[in-house]
Amino acid sequence: MNITERENIISVTGYGRLFIEPNFLTLRISIGCRSHTMKTSLDNVNADMNGLLKIISSCKLNKKFVHIVDLDFGPKYEWKNDIREFLGYDVNQEVNIEIDATKENEEKARKIISEITLLKYFYACNIVYGLKSKSTYLEAVRELSFKNAVEKAEQYAALAGVKIVKANTIKDMDSVNEYSRSNAHLCAEAPHYISDSHLPKGRKIVLENTVYVIFDIEK
Repeated sequence: MNITERENIISVTGYGRLFIEPNFLTLRISIGCRSHTMKTSLDNVNADMNGLLKIISSCKLNKKFVHIVDLDFGPKYEWKNDIREFLGYDVNQEVNIEIDATKENEEKARKIISEITLLKYFYACNIVYGLKSKSTYLEAVRELSFKNAVEKAEQYAALAGVKIVKANTIKDMDSVNEYSRSNAHLCAEAPHYISDSHLPKGRKIVLENTVYVIFDIEK
């Protein structure tokens, strides 16, 4: 907060935060193989991919929700004692499954996770929750941050014996911050959060917004 008597203004920072139930989830699966021939690595990954698609089909998930992405492949080397040593040919395939965050779909996601561990070349999987069609939520969190700025300015103005006339300048410098976390208590005035996509029960999507507002004042 800043009061400038000569310019007759009060400047404040408004903060808003919303906790929202996620409405979709992404199941990210990684399959990878290293062997001494590219063909062997590709064949092994393709075999596991076929196994993965069978698991997905057994869970009665529509294939339109399955996105096969980020196929990386090539020789792998490592420097040892100033010698470039050939390690093999790496093939890595990423698969994303994007579905609505319903109880039924979450149960299907858990079943997929439990079964893909049987795949020979599966090596990573995580679930990321998020929001679709979030314009309404963005409007709400911006409104909260602006109202917070107004409340602060009115309080400081009263303490200083002046009166707010109108908003002079509004600076929305940063984009709305979105991340996932459990719904634990945090200090709204000095947030220090760690993004965590592996969510416990009570999971929430958090939207935060900060706005900088300058108000004209009169005595």
